[in-house]
Amino acid sequence: MRRPSEPLTAGARPVRSVPNRSAKVAGESGKFGRWLLASRLYSLTLGYGTPRSFFAVAPDTWPGDQAAGQRLLLGELLVRGIAGPVAPDSDDPPWQRAGAAALWLDALNGFGWLRDLRDCGDPAAAPLAVRLVDDWANREWRWSPVPWRREVLAERIVSWIRHYDWLSTAADAGFAARLVFSLARQRAHLKRALRTGLVGHEAVAALKALVFADLAFLRDGKRYEKSLEQTLTRLSRFVKRYVMHDGIVAERAPHLQLAVLRHLLDVRAALASAERQAPAELVAAIDRMAPMLRFFRHGDGGLALFNGAWEGERSFTDLVLARTGSGEAAPMMALVSGFQRLAAGTSLVIVDAGSPPGRGMDGIAHAGTLSFEMSAAHERLIVNCGTYPGAPRDWRHFMRYTAAHSTAVVDDTNSTEITNHGALEYRAGNVLVDRAENDGAQWLDMSHDGYRSLYGIIHRRRLWLSPDGGDLRGEDTFTGPEGRPVTVADRRFIVRFHLHPAVKATLAQSGQAVLMRLPSGRGWRLRASGAGIGLAESIYLGEEGRVRRTEQIVLVGQVPIEGSTVKWALTRMEG
Repeated sequence: MRRPSEPLTAGARPVRSVPNRSAKVAGESGKFGRWLLASRLYSLTLGYGTPRSFFAVAPDTWPGDQAAGQRLLLGELLVRGIAGPVAPDSDDPPWQRAGAAALWLDALNGFGWLRDLRDCGDPAAAPLAVRLVDDWANREWRWSPVPWRREVLAERIVSWIRHYDWLSTAADAGFAARLVFSLARQRAHLKRALRTGLVGHEAVAALKALVFADLAFLRDGKRYEKSLEQTLTRLSRFVKRYVMHDGIVAERAPHLQLAVLRHLLDVRAALASAERQAPAELVAAIDRMAPMLRFFRHGDGGLALFNGAWEGERSFTDLVLARTGSGEAAPMMALVSGFQRLAAGTSLVIVDAGSPPGRGMDGIAHAGTLSFEMSAAHERLIVNCGTYPGAPRDWRHFMRYTAAHSTAVVDDTNSTEITNHGALEYRAGNVLVDRAENDGAQWLDMSHDGYRSLYGIIHRRRLWLSPDGGDLRGEDTFTGPEGRPVTVADRRFIVRFHLHPAVKATLAQSGQAVLMRLPSGRGWRLRASGAGIGLAESIYLGEEGRVRRTEQIVLVGQVPIEGSTVKWALTRMEG
């Protein structure tokens, strides 16, 4: 597998990469399945029993982007930095445009941008939206891979239903019938597509779409009542398993914590608009998830960068939390998922002290066990490299490596293997955590065995935060199990501290320390013993649409047969 060219991940290679041997077989069977779905016969089955009535469900109340709506009026859709022309009834239909970026096509066919047009304040917006909906319905009435992909289909169903009232203000007399006919066909396919393979956050989004569709068609007959009850039961059972007891989603990703919480709020609002109560499991999940979303927020209001997350939009996170109705504060630990939080004074440390997600939930998971991030007041200091949707594909892959996280790497090898097909193997397991407090100071004692099978090495990390938050001390130890000698000696370790791009760092004290200055002028100093200290280049993808160069502090040493320990101290500089 190709290594990244950037210094931040130099040598962070996956190990024992296992090719996806089932990919060829799956591809062959998938080819026949796609042919069948695209056939005229299958298309005819989608129109059976089309409902005759429809009513809007919980109009969309999430804010749109006024500038994006104005841009759409000028004929261009901008999605996460990717722009493309959009015009209804044109000779170049955009819905499956050759050469267009996959992310752009997904967003276009999902119709989430309807709220941007709605909120742009121009009277021409609603007529344009109606023309685009009609154009899609006329051209894409038969199944095809991109517009009818399950996640895209689910978003479109919800967007059309929630914007019906607004669309109808500019529609002709036949628009409602056309919309109902197309929605019913899409609902029929989505219901079939959800018979198997319900996994992760995408399952929540898809089941939400079925709830919306069943509610919208409910007045047409008893069969939608039965379908609604079945879908709600299925969603409740899934959410009960998927949202862990500590309130964190099974993928262990802050951005998915936000997305799933928003989906559940939408379901609750839709049911309320139909004068129905949300299932107890959904209400309980919302109540558990809200404080854990706060758990993942740094002092600047953005999200911590674990497992594919980026900082996100602060105001939107505020809005989601406000709509939960929960004022419960963030806890200090998540016992099931393993995340830990140290907070004192203006300092906040968030640590990934749990095992990576299990099979089926690991498609975007990172090999960042025992990594941490730190913010001081409203400024980020130590970060993981993060990633964002639309980032270059190679970078999204490299950001999953252990070296892209503020933790230790042994022999330039990931602590959890990232296979060729994206799933995880040989996970860093037996993640042990002990937490204590003494006179206001907080301790974390953690370890994982991700390097045991290769080198007989256990990585142990201890963190101590002073009562005033001005002193964070750490100790990284590399020894054999239960203190025994390591199996393979003289392997190099690197303890990495990735710095936020706003932090300015310089070597000081004849190369024995690193001084860091934040934009506010506050300073921090890192000193270490047991390893050489230096600065290297790094990359930051925590801000959507931007790949920013930054720096990292590296502590480099060897692991002899008897093991090795490196101690470090991150201290706030007064004045």
